[in-house]
Amino acid sequence: MRWEELSVPDIDRLDRNRTVLVLPIGSVEQHGRHLPVGTDTILTHSIALAAAGRLEKRVAVLPPPWYGFSAHHMRFPGTVTLRAETMLALVEDVAASVVAHGFRRLLIVNGHGGNNGVVDVLASTLGHRHYGKARIAGLTYFQLARAAIAARRESRSGGMGHACEFETAMMQHLRPELVAIERAAVAYPDTGSDYLTTDLLGHSAVRTYHDFGDLSESGTLGDPSLASPEKGARFFDAVVGELVQFIEDFAHWAIPPRRPGSG
Repeated sequence: MRWEELSVPDIDRLDRNRTVLVLPIGSVEQHGRHLPVGTDTILTHSIALAAAGRLEKRVAVLPPPWYGFSAHHMRFPGTVTLRAETMLALVEDVAASVVAHGFRRLLIVNGHGGNNGVVDVLASTLGHRHYGKARIAGLTYFQLARAAIAARRESRSGGMGHACEFETAMMQHLRPELVAIERAAVAYPDTGSDYLTTDLLGHSAVRTYHDFGDLSESGTLGDPSLASPEKGARFFDAVVGELVQFIEDFAHWAIPPRRPGSG
C-alpha cells in the first residue's frame, strides 16, 4: 500500500494497532559516473514497497522525503544535502503526524550510510517522545541483511562501498535504463588506518568524517564491474526477505502503557 495513493477513507479503515507504517529514507547525491543521484532513495523505496507487497496489506509505505544527510558528497555536482537538524525535524514531523492519526507502529528504513547517525538519534528521541502511544524503530537495510548480502558478493573487502557491486547490480535489476555501466570506475580506497573501512558490510568502531572527494576521484567506492542484473535480482530478493522477517517481528513488539514521569 502506497500511502500517497490511498484516499482518506482508505487510510481511515487501516487498523491503527496492527498496520506497520514504513518511512523509506535515502539521499540525493553523487553515485559515481554511472548511477543516478537518486540511487539510495530509489533502492530504499523499492525495497520497502516489495516488502509491503509480501505482507498482504499489513504495511503502508509513506512517500520517501528523498533528501538525506550527504555533506560528505558535496564536492561532486548533483549532491543535495540536508543539515542533520533539518532531517531530524522533517522525520520528527512525519512521525508526529501519523501518531496523531492513531497509528502505533512506524519503521524508518534507511538506505544511505550518511544517515546512520541521524537514524540512531531518531529512534531514541521519537521512541521517548511517543512512548506509550507508538513503537518506533529505525534500521539500515544493508546492515539488516549483512549476512545475506555477504553470501552473494564476489568482491573482496572494500569492493562494496558506494556505487559498487551491490548498488549497481540492484539498479541494473530495477532501473537498467538509468545505469551507464560503460562509465563505471573501480576504486578500492585507502582509509589510512586499520580502524576505518569504506566497505558497506564492514565494521568501524571509530567514527570520523571522510570527504568522498579525498577517497575516490570518480566518487565510486568499490567494484561495479562485478555487477549484473541477475546478481541484482538475487541481492534484492535477499534484502526484501530480511526486511519482511523483521517487519513481521516488529508488528508484535509490545507497546507499553504510558506511565507518569515517562516524558
